[in-house]
Amino acid sequence: MQHSRSISQACKKKAPLACEAQLGLTRRSFLSTSAKGFGLAALLSGLPTGWIGSVFASDAPEVSEIKFGIIALTDCSPFVIAHEKGFFKKYGINATINKGANWAAIRDALSNGDNQATHMLLGMPIASTMGLAGSPKKPMIIPWLVNRNGQAITLANKFKGKVTDDPKALKPFVDEAKAAGTPLAFAMTFPPGTHAMWMRYFLGAGGINPDSDTSLITVPPPQMVANMKVGKMDGFCVG
Repeated sequence: MQHSRSISQACKKKAPLACEAQLGLTRRSFLSTSAKGFGLAALLSGLPTGWIGSVFASDAPEVSEIKFGIIALTDCSPFVIAHEKGFFKKYGINATINKGANWAAIRDALSNGDNQATHMLLGMPIASTMGLAGSPKKPMIIPWLVNRNGQAITLANKFKGKVTDDPKALKPFVDEAKAAGTPLAFAMTFPPGTHAMWMRYFLGAGGINPDSDTSLITVPPPQMVANMKVGKMDGFCVG
């Protein structure tokens, strides 16, 4: 101790800060370290035994195994491409793309936990939160909006050259079919979806009541073309 004190006194005459650094401690660092230590001790003093130092933050994802539900539409492409390009694996997520048959199946798979994520029609999380259209009442949020619009309305070949971009030209055909007791059928993918809204808007713009003048049916997106070919419907709206 005497030897250390003599070194300290000799050093301070030449270079005080360098001397104290040589001894491994300065007044400033001592006060700073002490204050931090006392503050941390006070902060942690009320925690239960075993908690201190037992939990650490991690950069890993909260969930490493994810089943991602999709319907075979263009708006599923961000997730399929991310999977094929290895973007999920890059961030430590082992993702499985789980193809669903229809929107109701996709909704239910997310609700019961079979899928941990899915793409949906914009109205579906709202309908699920409110318990509408047969949805189990379960609050949902929309973390990403991956597609805006992109829907198209397609009419059967029998209207080719007779109905172009004006839905009013469709009304005489609708009235004739209704009078014959065989109303024209128009398909959308799911009642709470924007496809249903667009089909209703299109028919309404032509003076056609979609509920009383036509038969508005629900058909899964991948089955639209096949159902049109066999004559089950006269028009449809899908992405």
